[in-house]
Amino acid sequence: LRHMCEVCNVALILITHDLGVVSRIAERIMVMYAGRIVEEGPTLEVINDPQHPYTQGLLSALPQMALPGQRLNQITGSMPSLMNHPKGCAFHPRCKYATAKCSESQPSYIYSGISTVACYMVEDMLTEFSEHDEP
Repeated sequence: LRHMCEVCNVALILITHDLGVVSRIAERIMVMYAGRIVEEGPTLEVINDPQHPYTQGLLSALPQMALPGQRLNQITGSMPSLMNHPKGCAFHPRCKYATAKCSESQPSYIYSGISTVACYMVEDMLTEFSEHDEP
């Protein structure tokens, strides 16, 4: 598919949970949760260093060929109803890093240095690091 896109000079949009396929074909990736983009960036960077907890969860749930007999990791909880979104970040009920503000309002998009992410945890970490870098 990647070769066909290059030869024909066309774009390809994949909608899938199979990040293994995405990593072999796509140059850029957008990870969505409950209808909202939660992380976007160059595929290899996002897959090698995922910033959003949902992206981390998706990648940790991939089967590992080197670990036969091991149970797959899973993201706890269930998807929210798309008819009745929870207040705040839609992923917060399932997120192990969620804080009170995650349940109050949706995070804005922020560039992490690797990808663009909608997550208060990433925002807080970047703020903390930048405060330590100031003289």
